[in-house]
Formats: sequence, C-alpha cells, structure tokens
Amino acid sequence: MPKVSVVIPSYNHAAYVGDAVASVLNQSESDLELIVVDDGSSDHTLDILHAVTDPRLRVVPQANQGAHAAINRGLREAVGRYLAILDSDDTYHPNRLEKALEILETEPDAGLIGSHIEIVDGENRTLGIKHGYRDCSPWLLRFPQRSFRAGQDLRAALLTENYWSTTSNFVFRRTTYGRAGEFRPLHYAHDWDFALRMARLTRLVILPEPLVRYRVHETNTIRTNPPAMIFEICWCLAVHLPQHIRDPWFAEVPFETRADQLLHSMYAFGMERVLAFLLLQGLADNPGTAFRLLEAGNPIRALCMEWITEELERQKNSAD
Repeated sequence: MPKVSVVIPSYNHAAYVGDAVASVLNQSESDLELIVVDDGSSDHTLDILHAVTDPRLRVVPQANQGAHAAINRGLREAVGRYLAILDSDDTYHPNRLEKALEILETEPDAGLIGSHIEIVDGENRTLGIKHGYRDCSPWLLRFPQRSFRAGQDLRAALLTENYWSTTSNFVFRRTTYGRAGEFRPLHYAHDWDFALRMARLTRLVILPEPLVRYRVHETNTIRTNPPAMIFEICWCLAVHLPQHIRDPWFAEVPFETRADQLLHSMYAFGMERVLAFLLLQGLADNPGTAFRLLEAGNPIRALCMEWITEELERQKNSAD
C-alpha cells in the first residue's frame, strides 16, 4: 500500500498534463500512487497519459462530469494513507509531498496541509508568489486591518476568502477526508467549500514556502461564468458562516471584536441581497435545500442568477 495517493482530475489539458504527471512521479517522496481521472477529454490528453510507463500511474477515463466528480472518483480509487490533489495544469515542486507528509506524520492535530503558491503563466514564467492570505487576494477589502486577514488564524481567514486558491494545494489524511465527505457539485468553489468543511474538523497548516505552481492561462475555469461563480461564493458563505460562528473558537475573543471582523471580512461582489436571501433559507441546517440550489434547473437558483447577472450589468453601466 503506498503512503500517499495523488489524484489528478484532467480535462483537455494536453498542453500541461505531461508536466503535471512528471512533477508527481519525480517527487522526493516516491512511495506513492498517481491516479489520473480523465473527465472526457477531447484533445490528446489520453495519448500523453498512455505514453507514460511508470507503474505508479493509473489512468481512469470517464464521461465528462465536472472537476468535482473526477476528484471524487480518483479519491474513491485511492488506497494511500494520505491523499493529495493536483489539477492537470499545475505542478508540484519536487519535495512538496515529503514536506507535507512530515507535518501529517509528526503533528496529529494537523489534517489539511497547504503551502505558499508560485503563480506561473502558460510558459512556466513566474508571475509572483502568493503567501497564503497575506497577498494576491481575489478581492480588495476597504479596511483589511479590521478583517480576519489582519490576524493569524487560518480558520478565520478562510471565512474571508479561499486563500488556498486551488485543490492543487490540498494534502490531507484519509481519515479526516472520510469525516468531511466528498467534494460537492460546485463548479467554481468546490475547493473553498471543502476547505471550510475541513477547517471544522482539523488544524490547518500552510507551509511558508512555494511548493506548488498554479498556472494562469486563458482557459482557467474561474474565467468562464462570473454570475455562476458569484452565486457559488454566496452559497458557500450562507452554508458555512453560521456553522463556523457557532463553534467555540469564534467566542474566544469578545463578540464586539468578532462582529467588527465579520463586517469587514464578508465580500459578495455587491450581491449582499443574494447572500442575505440564502442565509434566510437556513442552508447551514438544511443540507437538502442547499444541495437542491446547486441543481441547474432549480428555479430559486435561476432567480438568483438572473438578479446577479442584471446587477453585474448595472455595475458595468454605472462604471462606463
């Protein structure tokens, strides 16, 4: 049985998947298996994968179902004691797994390990380093010094943004994954949702060095549908905020301080009405209602998407 299983969800990344695979197979920690779940690629991805002869690689093709489904399939196939994910357009630094597993094996309360992130372009040119939630934030806050970004609490900072940035930044225990559950059918925020669930179960660790390369290019998923992305952000906040603020850690400082931090941390792209509406649905305590809102044909989801689309257009016209 390998020490760690790495899952690569792959879809139409023939230009990058070979580098992703090589970065796993060339890790300093060699006691691993690599499972690539190809999610119905129509390019030459499978040809590239089948050309690799390393016996630690297993290719699992399936019909296109989305990244979350490909990740779940790979994790179900995995047999390692520890689990890791790498998107097919990203790469690991050579000693990433060794350093992450050292934490998991020596610190029993640590269960989700990430690192700083090297941001690269399509030609592997370094664009910058993301140091957790300290920089390269997905959005600006008016008073970050009064938000969760100003503190040292990785769990609190996660309520402000997905500073893990990508599923490529996740290394975790099989046992903790079993408690958290599979990745949910979110197209843009499945990584944030998963990290928020893990944060209620285990201690988070960000290694202070860039051990994963996150590739920015024209076909990144996050660029494809801004209204749907914003809806999923509001959904994640509505599902997770009530759960986290009820946990004991939130009461470790005076409520007035927490209230001020929350007011200066929550961000919904100006779609606070949608967030308020979803919070009123009690999604945190009604998972059935929450999951139905993720269905493409759900009428309430359609109404929210319509409102977000119209509001984005209004914001654009006001700026012109």
